[in-house]
Amino acid sequence: MHIAAFADVHANLTALRAVLRDIDDHGPFDLVVSNGDQILGGPRPLETWRELERTGAYCLCGNTERDLGIGQFPPAPAGGQWRDRILEVFDWTMDAVPADVRVRAAGLPQRLDLRMDLGPLLVISHANGVNLDDFMWPDTDPSELDRLTGTPPPELLVVGHIHAPMDLQVGPTRVLRAGSVGLMYEANAYNQAHWTEITWDAPRRVWQATPHAVTWDHTSEISAGHAVGYPGTEILPGYERG
Repeated sequence: MHIAAFADVHANLTALRAVLRDIDDHGPFDLVVSNGDQILGGPRPLETWRELERTGAYCLCGNTERDLGIGQFPPAPAGGQWRDRILEVFDWTMDAVPADVRVRAAGLPQRLDLRMDLGPLLVISHANGVNLDDFMWPDTDPSELDRLTGTPPPELLVVGHIHAPMDLQVGPTRVLRAGSVGLMYEANAYNQAHWTEITWDAPRRVWQATPHAVTWDHTSEISAGHAVGYPGTEILPGYERG
């Protein structure tokens, strides 16, 4: 079994296409998984949805799909210092994405569980092994990390939600977060998109996982934002670089 997984596209079509090209270069794959937060946060939500449909990606629900489905952005402090602008983006996206697409996105499965040859469990999900919201950080309390890996604990848990890379061992579970596709803000990664290559190693009976990074043209997405009147252009990665 050969799987490509990525998270947090956030309606960034340029970055998504860069990731899909890189996946093709490393393929073939038995399954391509987009694990949540696909269509809120960037200037091309509907085009992103259609691109994922075109490629046949197995899409999971993230917290933003849920929020679009109920038509309500979470209360403060969600959004932080950019909350007012993000609320504008949320309302703009509600108008840009047809209701039937929002309903379908909100109804996506929240996790994918896989076993090969009765071997150990692989879980791909948005935030953690139990819900769409709670964060997993290296300095999270160990008992909380144990809870968030889920029951039974998988051998490999591939997540998104937080856009920073992480590779952490929690008891018997390796928790891997490659990083975001569409919204990386680190100074050295604003134009990088990330995905994870997952392989079932049958002789060793283990799941192997390798993160990948690919560059994308941030100016293209900024130009797309201007062209469609997207209200969050100035918070797109790389905006301050022109």
